[in-house]
Amino acid sequence: MRSASFLRKKWPIKRTPGPSIQLQIDFFHRLSHILEKGYPLLDSLSMTGWDARLKPVSHQLIEVLKGGDTLSLALEKAHFSNTVTQYLSFSQYQDDLPKTFKQCRELLLMKKEYKEKFLAAVRYPVFLLLFLFLTFIIMKRTIIPNFTVLFADQESSSLTLMHLMNHGLNTAGILFSAILILGAGLAVFIPMLPFEKKMKVIERFPPLRMYHSYRLSFLFSSHLASLFQAGLPLKDALMLVKEHKQHDILSYYCTNILENLSEGSTISASLHQCRLLRKELTDVFHHTNDMHALKHELDLFSEFLMTLMQEKIQKSIQWIQPVFFVGIAFVIVMVYAAIMLPLYQWMNQL
Repeated sequence: MRSASFLRKKWPIKRTPGPSIQLQIDFFHRLSHILEKGYPLLDSLSMTGWDARLKPVSHQLIEVLKGGDTLSLALEKAHFSNTVTQYLSFSQYQDDLPKTFKQCRELLLMKKEYKEKFLAAVRYPVFLLLFLFLTFIIMKRTIIPNFTVLFADQESSSLTLMHLMNHGLNTAGILFSAILILGAGLAVFIPMLPFEKKMKVIERFPPLRMYHSYRLSFLFSSHLASLFQAGLPLKDALMLVKEHKQHDILSYYCTNILENLSEGSTISASLHQCRLLRKELTDVFHHTNDMHALKHELDLFSEFLMTLMQEKIQKSIQWIQPVFFVGIAFVIVMVYAAIMLPLYQWMNQL
């Protein structure tokens, strides 16, 4: 692998809790509205502080900016969402701050909206799962052992069903525990992995690969569009993206692209080797070499990705409850059959 410096392990730093997502949304909405009136950034931040809820954040940002820090660093010190601070890494190259802050607000709104929808979608299924879990414990400890003893002297379909039910409960419990452990393990240990191993896990695990492909492609296209708008040529823009270590994968890809370009490869061929960048990006760069047209196409592509991410998340959430309910209904039918069929058979023998 190229660039051995990217293979060093970075331990995540625990962030101090910052403003709530809703407060950040309100902040960017108010600030972008004032900036659109033509006020400079510091004056706009001061006027944003007229709202008592936003005053502490606005005052802190003003002090940090007066100290010479960039906007993204100021927001990071104010403990804003990583989604915003990473997106604003290139805000100093933006000419249209109102548009940038509106996009930050849209990103946070999307994050908040789909988090709420996800929690609403899983709340009832999780309650049912907990109820079924308690039911399984009662069945394992009382009902199944008693029925097994009752039908131990006769070979019947009821006894077979009871044994199958017992094994099914054991298997379901093991699978459910394994899924929980795997999910927790991925969330905790992936950020701790060395870069090379982390890349392999992301590329081989479909849900992670899909998430990172949308996220990295959106960041890459939006950042390059901002830098092209500021008048930077392609190689200088890629160099700036490379220097921002907040996006370790994106920085690694830009390093490889620059090396390929120095060896005479085209930008389209270089992008094609970046497995976590969507292939549509290659098509965008293959379609035109004009920087002005490329800037507009990258803008459109980043907007397209945001819309596509919203649709994907919405569809995923819509599938949660039906899948849960079908699975729970199947389990309930099996439980009912495992309990009632032996009773009916026993009653017929009286």
